[in-house]
Amino acid sequence: MNEESRKQVVQEIARHQSRLRGLVRCLLVRSSDVDDILQEINAVLWEKADDFQPGTDFWAWASQIARFKVVNQIRKYGRERLVFDDAILEQLAEIAADKLEQLDRRREALDHCLQRLPPPQRQLIDLRYAGGQTVESIAESIGRPAGSVRQTLYRIRTALQLCIEGQLASRGEPS
Repeated sequence: MNEESRKQVVQEIARHQSRLRGLVRCLLVRSSDVDDILQEINAVLWEKADDFQPGTDFWAWASQIARFKVVNQIRKYGRERLVFDDAILEQLAEIAADKLEQLDRRREALDHCLQRLPPPQRQLIDLRYAGGQTVESIAESIGRPAGSVRQTLYRIRTALQLCIEGQLASRGEPS
């Protein structure tokens, strides 16, 4: 595998970390095992980097490896009381993968809609959600009453929700 292909695999591994973590978290009984399994998955993805065909669906390939790792971990739980059989685990994996894909599509639509906001509204959203500021501290910093800031945020969130639903509908996806 050439250097450019390896670089692409590393980028794909990094880009899909939160999805992989979510999938593993949904399937494992013990949340304390998630980080260990995720590290093992990353190691296998790197070891098998030569098997990945650039231009194909990285998520499908990576999630399959993740499923195998999770199944192996659950088999290690074998002597414990709460263990899912392979069929149930596979069903849970499919449901988790579908939900993660839906969340990714909604996140993409949200990003698009946020970019369309006028700068003052975007700044207000950034202060509240990216900055984690309270409505009161925002109101104080911009010199507006807290009730006015709350109402503006409500209107922005409503507009974002409508925009997201419109984006998903235009792509033929359920909202």
